[in-house]
Amino acid sequence: MPEGGFVKKAIKGVLPVLCVVTFAVTAATSIPLFVSYLRGETIKNAVLQDLHVWFGITFIISVLLRMAFNRKFVVGSLKHLTGRR
Repeated sequence: MPEGGFVKKAIKGVLPVLCVVTFAVTAATSIPLFVSYLRGETIKNAVLQDLHVWFGITFIISVLLRMAFNRKFVVGSLKHLTGRR
């Protein structure tokens, strides 16, 4: 197997795990931030906000990469949903 194929397979294997972990951290850090917002308080822990932002950005990038690697499936699904064949 060529070197590029191994790297692509390794990335495709890591991306689902990365998506789940980054989503979980983003969701978990959302709870205290949302509670602070509802109470009208300022955020006391800047690290929590930074974690939320950076894990959210990482989640978006990992989802976009996963969609790029599975573009045939994405395009096929979109065609099916819009009624095109």
